[in-house]
Amino acid sequence: MAYFVTVSYDLFGASSSDYQEAYEALTHLGLNHQLAADAGNNITLPNTTVCGVLSGTSAIAVRDRLSEQVNTALRLLGLRGKVFVVVGADSVWKQSGL
Repeated sequence: MAYFVTVSYDLFGASSSDYQEAYEALTHLGLNHQLAADAGNNITLPNTTVCGVLSGTSAIAVRDRLSEQVNTALRLLGLRGKVFVVVGADSVWKQSGL
């Protein structure tokens, strides 16, 4: 089954290049900082947020696998911080500005 996943993270003591490297590493896991909207336009997510659609046998399995993959990817870059992972089926989303 396909699940919509959202990952948000804070990096401790990181530089702007560290954040760029983190975005690039997470892209290899199927997570992107931009999403295609209904009208075909791309939207940019808030800073340190990435999303994607991943397959798995259950939301829990996807969460656990992805959490480990994200933590490993960031550790390999020498980064430390906090990671928040949300996995859902039948998800809808909307971006709005203030």
